[in-house]
Amino acid sequence: MSQVETQSRSDRQRSLFKRIGRLQTSNYDISNTCNLQCEGCLYFSGAGTEIAKAEEDVGVWRTFFSDEAKRGVTFAYLGGAEPSLAPDRIRACHDHIPMGCIFTNGTRKIPSDIRYRIHVSLWGDDENSKTYRGASVNRKAMLNYSGDDRAVFVMTLNALNIGEISTVARACEDHGLPLVFSLFSPTLDYNKRMTDVHFDETNYFRFSSAQKDMRLDDDLLLQARDAIFEAAAVSPETIRISPAFINWVTEKGSLYTLDESGVAKDCGNRLTRRHVHFNADLTRNSEKCCSPNIDCKDCRPYAMSLATYFSRRRQMPKDWEDVWHHWCDIFGPV
Repeated sequence: MSQVETQSRSDRQRSLFKRIGRLQTSNYDISNTCNLQCEGCLYFSGAGTEIAKAEEDVGVWRTFFSDEAKRGVTFAYLGGAEPSLAPDRIRACHDHIPMGCIFTNGTRKIPSDIRYRIHVSLWGDDENSKTYRGASVNRKAMLNYSGDDRAVFVMTLNALNIGEISTVARACEDHGLPLVFSLFSPTLDYNKRMTDVHFDETNYFRFSSAQKDMRLDDDLLLQARDAIFEAAAVSPETIRISPAFINWVTEKGSLYTLDESGVAKDCGNRLTRRHVHFNADLTRNSEKCCSPNIDCKDCRPYAMSLATYFSRRRQMPKDWEDVWHHWCDIFGPV
């Protein structure tokens, strides 16, 4: 690479970092309740005692987030079961931490003065959403956030809904909403139930079977990749993707090297001294990552996968810049 090319890339990267500023992230589950029952839910499916309680005192939350800001956190990932059910806790965070993203199902609109990014989950088209989630909520979510500059809609692709991409994209386009994609990543509990002929039905494992398996094998990953690119070619203003990231996240085989316990050794989303995951009762989660129920060998959700991609940027110096632009587009300040 020539000195001119190196300088040009350095300038571009400085410009990107200037837009975001110093980025120190942490994850916060601010609610342990939800009004939907998504099949294989990453929060409830296989969850343990860490979700049993939630802190109810908003004053405690305000003090907590003030302390987190003092700890140096500049970007908050707000999730849990359904954060929009606890708007006062969202505001407590917003008042102290300058940037953030709220992962929500969109059924309750978050007040417009909360200037965090809002990522609204979709699990399919209107007709099939009820099967996947226990209720059909797409239209309500889209009406809540139609034309909202904070909102990004996120369709989780599974083995059963790849053919629904174009319908979902048209609906998002009609409401002035950008669309990105995540990939269904089974929990350890989901994988276990799919191999156990004597599994019990639960609120989060209702219809899955050998005939209705939501998991994406290697062939389906390639099918999902092709379908994403085809839809993006038709609706380039609505569908926001990084081709480099889509190609990487749909690669055959596991994206991770696993230890003897099946835990990823090279995951960019692992908890550290700086990047912490707090439960809804404000205790620190001591598990492997902010989504400890996911089976590492099958882990491909968009947000977690982006963190891993960035952790490997020395392996992908050219494409890293393109993917960082994508992160800024969907997570960066409104």
